[in-house]
Amino acid sequence: MASITKRAGKWTVTARLPDTFKGPCKSRSISNTFKNKRDAQVWIDATESAMRLGTWKDPRLDPKPGTSKGYFDRPFRDAIMDYRDKVTPRKKGAAQESDMLNMFAREDFAAKTVRELSSDDFVEYRDRRLEEFSESTVRNNLNTLSSIYRWLIHEKKVPAENPIAAMRNFQFGIPQPKGHRERRLNPGEEERIWEQLKGETPQNRQWACLFPLLLDTGMRVGEADSILAGWVNASKGFIRIPKTKNGEARNVALSDRAYEALAVLAEGEPNDAKVFKFSKDSRDHEWQKIREAAGCPDLRIHDLRHEALSRMSARGADLKTLMRQSGHKTVAVLMKYLNPTDEEHRERLFGTATPNHVKDGRAA
Repeated sequence: MASITKRAGKWTVTARLPDTFKGPCKSRSISNTFKNKRDAQVWIDATESAMRLGTWKDPRLDPKPGTSKGYFDRPFRDAIMDYRDKVTPRKKGAAQESDMLNMFAREDFAAKTVRELSSDDFVEYRDRRLEEFSESTVRNNLNTLSSIYRWLIHEKKVPAENPIAAMRNFQFGIPQPKGHRERRLNPGEEERIWEQLKGETPQNRQWACLFPLLLDTGMRVGEADSILAGWVNASKGFIRIPKTKNGEARNVALSDRAYEALAVLAEGEPNDAKVFKFSKDSRDHEWQKIREAAGCPDLRIHDLRHEALSRMSARGADLKTLMRQSGHKTVAVLMKYLNPTDEEHRERLFGTATPNHVKDGRAA
């Protein structure tokens, strides 16, 4: 039953839902205010009629423009960009995640609204990515997309389902990594890479410094990219990285050749100038050319970190020293980077890389 009252020259009308109404509603009554009684009566007649028929929709449940629930009917790209600007900067790997989110924003699924998206869209994306990238990479991509959905659902109160979570419920929905990478430099590869760095081009001069820096120190390439000229001579035999992937500063021990190469590249530069001038894209493109020309097209930049730490371990460095150098917080993660060759394995166990029966010319 409706009620109409006049207050301060305006008419306020209240409609109450009948007991037979079973649809969603914020409360069992709703009010509205009008300047004249006729408009109020028209509104109440139409509202009560819809309530009796069961076709009435509570307007209070609709998202208001600009509210969080509005994400539901906006392109998913808006959520991706807002997550990048509001959430990603608080993370340790903010730069890498930001690049990933920018990549997501260019995908076809980003143009669809959150309402329209389903697990089918992300299954198609997963299958396409797996043609070019590893299971671990695609898994990380999907986990980041799932984080966006969790942010929308739990923080922004968007009435959506997480399609990535749904993919976890069926076999092979989320790619499983096949194990950590164990790529080491093969005999002759280091020498062939150095051959490619002999030219006096700006890119070669930078790579002639970056290559020994990564190969000798086990530093992450992102940490190397961040080095400023003023850091090079700040501490003898070390370089201090004030912000690393795990969020803490770290002193990285330098080999003599790594330090000398850095000193040459930093000479004459202002203290706040970056030592390495190339962009991530140009650096990666140049590395692709170098490794292909050197006959090792599958060698990744990150493999140099594996190589460096494995060499340190083979020379007898203890776990604590290795963890200080690498910045790893747990032995379990560090162990993924220690991949001894067969020769190193034998030498650590028996003191020789070549079986004695081979040395003596005897058969096994």
